Amino acid sequence: MLATALGSTTLAAHAQTAVPDATALPPVVVSATGYPQALSQALPSVSVITREQIEASGAQNLTTLLQQVAGVQVTSNGGPGQSGNVFLRGFGGPDVLVLLDGVPMNAQDATGVAYLNNFTTDQIQRIEIIRGNVSAIYGSGAIGGVVLITTRQGSKTPQASVSVTAGSRNTATVSANASGQVGHTALQAGISRYTTQGISAINPAQLGNANPNANGYRNTTMNGSIVQTLAPGQSLGLRAFRSEGRASFDSYGSYASPTDTNLSRTTQDLYQLFSDNQITAAWQSHLNASQQSTTNTTQNFSAFPYSSTYRTRVQQLQWRNVVALGAGWTATGGLELQRQSIASITGSIPGKERNAKAAFIGLDGSFSGNEVQLNLRHDAIDGYSGENTGYLGYGRELGAGFKAIASYSTAFNAAPLGYLYAPYYGNPNLRPEKAHSVEAGLQWSQGPNVWRATLFQTKATDQWQYDFTTSTFQNIASSRTRGLELSGRGNWNGWTYDANLTLQQPVNTSQPGDPTLQRRARSMANVSVQREFASVLYGASVHYSGPRWDNGPSGRVTLGAYSTVDLTASGALSKDWSWNARVQNLFDKKYQTVYGYNREPLGVFLGLTWRPAL
Repeated sequence: MLATALGSTTLAAHAQTAVPDATALPPVVVSATGYPQALSQALPSVSVITREQIEASGAQNLTTLLQQVAGVQVTSNGGPGQSGNVFLRGFGGPDVLVLLDGVPMNAQDATGVAYLNNFTTDQIQRIEIIRGNVSAIYGSGAIGGVVLITTRQGSKTPQASVSVTAGSRNTATVSANASGQVGHTALQAGISRYTTQGISAINPAQLGNANPNANGYRNTTMNGSIVQTLAPGQSLGLRAFRSEGRASFDSYGSYASPTDTNLSRTTQDLYQLFSDNQITAAWQSHLNASQQSTTNTTQNFSAFPYSSTYRTRVQQLQWRNVVALGAGWTATGGLELQRQSIASITGSIPGKERNAKAAFIGLDGSFSGNEVQLNLRHDAIDGYSGENTGYLGYGRELGAGFKAIASYSTAFNAAPLGYLYAPYYGNPNLRPEKAHSVEAGLQWSQGPNVWRATLFQTKATDQWQYDFTTSTFQNIASSRTRGLELSGRGNWNGWTYDANLTLQQPVNTSQPGDPTLQRRARSMANVSVQREFASVLYGASVHYSGPRWDNGPSGRVTLGAYSTVDLTASGALSKDWSWNARVQNLFDKKYQTVYGYNREPLGVFLGLTWRPAL
């Protein structure tokens, strides 16, 4: 995507000592339209996490960053590397589309997720999160929203860094990155290694026969790119990414024993060949051919041992264009072809594949204080009839920094191949999900400060849910999520802040009383602040989640509300050396996001970075 080009912003100084200037502008985003625009101009609800923020946070896992974002809820079956889910405004799994450098990462298996628990932060340059239905911009899977991840890329000036981090639970991270330009060739390479003893994931008092030992995790991530400038405005590039994580996990129940320790390995590979071309002064073209694969191996040593390895793959050819029409108007458009597949290497999942084709156009601009964005998309996926989706957004400047915003959008989602054909729980008769959404909001922006209040509602039909009675995936006749979202970020009197509150009602409207959907919280809030004192940048963040229900051994149980507090500090030791510290879960709060599975207790982590002036 053209969006990935923006991710190669240069780190001129160590981010942990950089506090935003009061006169700075809001961050630039690309996800709302497909080309750069100020956050305050975007009509969809967008959050951005920069490389500077990643380093200042000290977070070693992507999901730790995401849970601080408005409308985002993270669940996990234990600590780092364990299976989990990410919800956006009450939608999760295959309803949240994840893109890595513009390539879909959602697996075509019976989870439909992108395995974000397998992502560490060292090789990530930037993250943008769109909340709400943007299927007309990004296609199938974007009912709840989109998470766009940009990997670290090359720079014109030589840069290098080596970082080490160590802390609680025998956690250690080592990473190295280097980039620069030789003639007309920009080069980048990075590697990171993360290991942790982890925690005992299952609580044996809740789930019987579980092994109470720690469930460790290790991850190795590699990332590299080569971009050759052929002529002014014409470049050809190759990018590669690989993340391999290995975690131990426990069984429970009648088929397990207290000595079980099982292993899972998740490997995510991405290879991408791309071309960026300035066709005319007004016309930018981006063409990419990519292959993304997710390979999962599970070794279960319970009373009925088994070993299974399967691979899901998405091969994509995409052509995307941005054309400046003049007078403040911009058109976008392009074509996309995907080949989606799933196959067993060992195991019983049948090999299946299908084609997905799409054509999309967009138009947005402003006139006389009005902003308009229109996106239309047609998707044709094997096994389904063609689907048309649309997005219409409108903004009106009210003066004094205020802007009124409204939008209407439609969406659909084709079931992952695993939902359809996986043994035992697949259902080949699943219908595609469909949805329509409305939003209305009021935004205020001034300098780096952007605040927005948004009322939202999405009604979905045929939403998928695992049915514990039939032990298969089934369609829910109708569901709905509606709510209020408040978000703000900026700088005030030397303090950098980011705060949000989400009040939502994700419910199953096909059942009496409109019960709340499983594991979804109705209230969430986050507050993060930073301030520099005596050349040290201090930070604090608070995360709150309201109660949720989950399935227990004897029926529904309530997972209680919880709050966690994290502290950070960072500074420079010299021109080339810097340090950072992070305290996780300061008050050692005991909480669960999935019934029977513990989350991380208090932890302390210290890091050191060497970034020489080259």
